[in-house]
Amino acid sequence: MTQRPEAPTDAAFTAARTSDPVTSINRVADAYGSPEVDIEGILGAEISPDDPDRAVIEPWAAAVDGPILDVGAGTGRWTGHLARLGHTVEGLEPSDRLITIARTRHPAVVFHHDSIEDLARCETRWGGILAWYSTIHMSSEELLHALAILRTRLGDGGSLLMSFFAGPRLEAFDHPIAAAYRWPMNKMVEALTHAGFEVIGQRSNPRTPHAYITARATPGFS
Repeated sequence: MTQRPEAPTDAAFTAARTSDPVTSINRVADAYGSPEVDIEGILGAEISPDDPDRAVIEPWAAAVDGPILDVGAGTGRWTGHLARLGHTVEGLEPSDRLITIARTRHPAVVFHHDSIEDLARCETRWGGILAWYSTIHMSSEELLHALAILRTRLGDGGSLLMSFFAGPRLEAFDHPIAAAYRWPMNKMVEALTHAGFEVIGQRSNPRTPHAYITARATPGFS
């Protein structure tokens, strides 16, 4: 049985966090639900034919063996898009406003009005989990906690595709909705490894902050 590596302890992982993860989740969900925010204009509601992220997400989904869970589904645009491509996919979204938009725009798709924290009490396992900019508002300890939960919801060998904002150091920055974090690629890899994942693909570009990682759930991890 694979043993869990020790938790990262250097200064990059000691950023301030909310003591209660549920409080943090609710705070971010409320920010996304503010009527003053043009949330569909910021996040988008549909996937355009020329969306560059299709070249990443569609091949990943095609290779997943089993159903897919889109965590932090937002307006449901990727959940709905993958469903239209024939994938068995469900969405997970904690924001009242966003879950309403997702269910209205994609009535044939199942959306759970829950958060990653709620998955800790779930027994279902998926073949793949999509976390497309879904963890960007989490501090370091909150992210480590969330990744550990996501690992429990994947079967051995299951696939995680996550995107995030990359940078030379772990730091918070102003985001149009709520404070978000930039992560060095090596630190994100370290966090995933600690949570029970094997990173099998990564992409970042120093000219942009956008990055993504594909990881496999390590078999027998405890």
